Amino acid sequence: MDNPVEPAGGGPYDPSLGQRVSRLEGEVHELRATMTRVELIVTRIEAALPHLATKAELADMRSDIRGEIADMRSDLRGEIAGLRSETKDEFASDHAELAEKPSKTYMWGVLGVLLMAYACGLAALAVLK
Repeated sequence: MDNPVEPAGGGPYDPSLGQRVSRLEGEVHELRATMTRVELIVTRIEAALPHLATKAELADMRSDIRGEIADMRSDLRGEIAGLRSETKDEFASDHAELAEKPSKTYMWGVLGVLLMAYACGLAALAVLK
């Protein structure tokens, strides 16, 4: 707290330097104590600084990570495009193979004809007996 030596009433100023020097010495003593505490804090901060990254180092790390992510995206896009192409090729070959095979309707028709022929054969045997 600041306690002025000059009287508040605006009267004549006491030219005596004793009070002023005494007060100045007290403040210098407090200032030295404060500076000692600040020096200890700065020493602790300096001891911790080598373990901390600088803004430039963080920016470099971000740049590296972004580059790696871009490379990964590019690789993944290429792999996905390759898989799509392979899948289309496999689908086309499977489709071509299935086109060569008979359909369910055809198979049911053949089964129906065979059953009818069998039934007719049984009927013919029954008549001939």
